[in-house]
Amino acid sequence: MAPTTKPSSAPYDPSFTDKVLILVFKGVNWLIPWHKLPTYIGVANLDAYRKELRHKNLHDVYPGPDYQGKSGCPHMETTEYLSTRNSDGLYNALDRPKMGCLGMRFGRNVPREFTKKPTVEEMLTPNPRLVSRSLLARDTFKPATILNLLAAAWIQFQVHDWFMHNNSESENYNVPLPQGDNWSSSSMKIEATLADTPLDKKDQEAPAYANKNTHWWDGSQIYGNTEAKTKELRGNAKNGKLLVDVENMETFLPRDENGIPVTGFLANWWIGLEMMHTLFVLEHNAICDELTLHNPDWTSEQLFDTARLVNCALMAKIHTVEWTPAILAHPTLDVAMHAQWWGILGEKLYKMLGRVSSGEELSGIPGSGAEQHGAPYSLTEEFVSVYRLHSLIPDDIAFFTAETGAHKKTYSIADVAFENARKPMQDSKLKFEDLFYSFGINYPGAVTLNNTPHFLRDLHTPEGRHIDLATVDILRDRERGVPRYNQFRRLFHLKPATSFLNLAGGNKTVAEKLGKIYDDDIEKVDLLVGCLSEPLPKGFGFSDTAFRVFILMASRRLKSDRFIATEWNEDVYSKVGMKWVQDGGFKDILERHFPVLKAPLKGVKNPFAPWDKVGSSAEYKGKETNA
Repeated sequence: MAPTTKPSSAPYDPSFTDKVLILVFKGVNWLIPWHKLPTYIGVANLDAYRKELRHKNLHDVYPGPDYQGKSGCPHMETTEYLSTRNSDGLYNALDRPKMGCLGMRFGRNVPREFTKKPTVEEMLTPNPRLVSRSLLARDTFKPATILNLLAAAWIQFQVHDWFMHNNSESENYNVPLPQGDNWSSSSMKIEATLADTPLDKKDQEAPAYANKNTHWWDGSQIYGNTEAKTKELRGNAKNGKLLVDVENMETFLPRDENGIPVTGFLANWWIGLEMMHTLFVLEHNAICDELTLHNPDWTSEQLFDTARLVNCALMAKIHTVEWTPAILAHPTLDVAMHAQWWGILGEKLYKMLGRVSSGEELSGIPGSGAEQHGAPYSLTEEFVSVYRLHSLIPDDIAFFTAETGAHKKTYSIADVAFENARKPMQDSKLKFEDLFYSFGINYPGAVTLNNTPHFLRDLHTPEGRHIDLATVDILRDRERGVPRYNQFRRLFHLKPATSFLNLAGGNKTVAEKLGKIYDDDIEKVDLLVGCLSEPLPKGFGFSDTAFRVFILMASRRLKSDRFIATEWNEDVYSKVGMKWVQDGGFKDILERHFPVLKAPLKGVKNPFAPWDKVGSSAEYKGKETNA
C-alpha cells in the first residue's frame, strides 16, 4: 500500500482507542513512572505520551495556513522538486511549499499566551550571570561515563543543521554583574534576538522568531541552506561530489584565502565540527562513487541529488537509533527509538517482510506517509531550549594514535577551537583516524549542574565578541518566552516540583543553593536549571522533563518530512541508496573511511559509547578517558 501525505492543515484528534490509552497511562503514572514499567509496557506508555503531545502541544505562530504558501506547481523549468531536496527547504510539502523552509518561524510546543515576552526586569531576575556563576559554572569536571566525546561533537553537528536565530544589530541587554565579578566590562552586553516582523496582535505580545536555517533534517550544515551556497560547495567537482582538498594523502574541507573552512555552516567551529563535517562530506562522495558504479549514465546532478537524500537519511537514522539510545541508555527507550525507524516488529522482520502495515507503529515512520498533526511543521523554541547541552564539552582532550594507542598530547578546548581546529593535525602530525579514535575513548561532560566549562563562560569569538554562553542560555529562554521549569512541566502534562528539595531529589545542599538564588520561589526556577537539577531515570544523560519535548519532536522531524515519511522508495533513493541507508550506521561510516578504526570498534555495540582502548592508550589514566 503506497503511503499518502495528509494535508498540512488537517486537524489532528486522537482516536477513541488512543484517548483511552492516554487516560489509562495517566492513571498508571500517578503510581509508577514510565521508566520503571516493564520494557514493552513502557514503550506503550511513551506512545500514549506522544499521542497526547501531538494533540495538545503543537502550536502554529502564523495567523493562518496561507503563510506556509499555497498549493500549485512551483515556477521551475523541471519537476526536480518532486524527488530532490531544495537547499532552502522549499517544496517539501507540496500543498504548503514554504513550510519548514529557510526563514520560516520557530513554532511553539505550548500555547502562545504562556510565551509572552517578559519585561527587562523579569528577564534579569534572578541575574542570569549570577545563575551562571553559582549553578552552571564547572567546579570540577564531571564526566558522562556512558558516552564518548563523539556524542558531543555529533549533537553540535546536528544542531547546526536545524536551527539558528538572528541577533539584532541595534537592541542589546545589559546584564548587571554580581558583586566581585571580574568581567572585562562594567556589564555584560548581549544582543537581543531579532523578532520576525509582526503580523498580528499576538506577535506584539509574544514575538515570533525566524530560523536562519531550514527546519528540515536536510544536511544544510554541509550542503548549505541556499541553492547558491550549494553550487559553491560543489564547484567544479565531478560525478555529483562536493569539493575537498587533499594534502599529504589526507582529505580536508576546502579553505578560503583566510584559512576558513568552506562548508554550509561554521559558527562556533572547533575540532569536533571539523571532524564531523569532513566525515560526512567524505560519505557524500563515497555514495556518489557507488551510485556512479551502478548508474554510469546518470548526470552529475542526478548523482548529487540522490547522494544528498541518502546522506541526510543516514544522518537521521544514526541520530534516531544510535545517538539517542546512547545518551538515553534505557532499555525501553532503546526499543522505542528503533521502533521509530523499523516499527515495533523490529529490524529483522522489517528486512524479511518489508512494510506489513501503512502505519508507523508496526513498520516505522519512514514510508508511513507524512502528516503534520494539525500544525504546520517547524522546529520550536522549546525544542531549541532542551538542546542546551554545553556541559557536554570537556576541559581537555587527550589525543592518541589509532594504530598503536600512543599518547601524543593533551590539548585544552581553547587550543582546538576556531582557527586552531586543525592544530593537533598540524602540530602533532595526527590524522583524522587518530582524532576519531581519541574522541572514541575521551569522555564528554555530564549534563548536570555546575558542569559548563570555563572556556564557554569566558568565550572570545573570532568576530570580537566576549560572552558567557551559560548566561546567554538563561537569558535566551526568558527572552523568547520559554516557560520556567514548573510552568513548563504543567504545560507538558507533568507534576510541578513542590519544593526545592523535591526538585533536587532530596539533595539538601543543592536545594539550599537553588533556594538562595531563586529567592525561595520554586516558580522562578529556569527551565535549564530545573532540568539540570532533577534526578534522572536510570541510564539517562539528561532530564525526563527535557525528554518530553523529544518524545514529540524527535518523531515529528521524521513524520513531517515528505522525503522520509512519503517518498521512501527506490524510485526516489535508488536501490543502491536505500540499501546504503538501511544497512548502514555510524560504525560503518567510520570503518569505511578509516579502516584502522575496525580494531577499537570491534566489540563496540554503539559507537557513541566509550570504545575499547588499543595499545599503549590502555595505560593512560588521565581524567579525560575511560580507565
